[in-house]
Amino acid sequence: MANTDTDFSFREVLTKAVCGKGRKFSQDAHQLAPPDSISTILGAWIINHSFEATKAGDVIEIAGNYDINIWYSYQKNTKTDVVKRTVSYIDHVPLSYFDKNVREGSEEVTALATQPPNCIEATITDDSNMVIVRVEREFHVEVVGETKLNVAVVDRELDGYEDKELGMEAFTDHERPDFEDLDPDLILDDLDG
Repeated sequence: MANTDTDFSFREVLTKAVCGKGRKFSQDAHQLAPPDSISTILGAWIINHSFEATKAGDVIEIAGNYDINIWYSYQKNTKTDVVKRTVSYIDHVPLSYFDKNVREGSEEVTALATQPPNCIEATITDDSNMVIVRVEREFHVEVVGETKLNVAVVDRELDGYEDKELGMEAFTDHERPDFEDLDPDLILDDLDG
């Protein structure tokens, strides 16, 4: 039921807000060729990951690189060495949500590697001359931009309203919550059920 005693008007407020979101999971396979014929892979890891994110049309483009390091043995497991290769990638993250009302040119893109590049498998080819490395990664992106909000504004003062910070002293004794009387078992029983 509408309150007929209070008149409302609307104003447009310019603010920054999250105007777009997206997420993408990727897998790549890379080939590394050590100078020696491999006997065993002793370790595989990814280091030095860096990336930049920019808006490219309706997607967020993430351009990055990382170093793949393979520790291996050779000469019938009598010697070890490490082979390193720097690889580059470009991921296009589609936006599952995007507000077209964002002011053009105000967009700021942030990207978070929710799963930084990680080696999930390293295998030796049949001829023992190559290592195939499978890498996975995942990104979550957000676009922040200037947008307008419509807010309702009360045109007259509300009775008894004062612009002040309300703390616990704002409650009367019969309204004030008494935290000592809470039953924690009641809450736990609800969760277990």
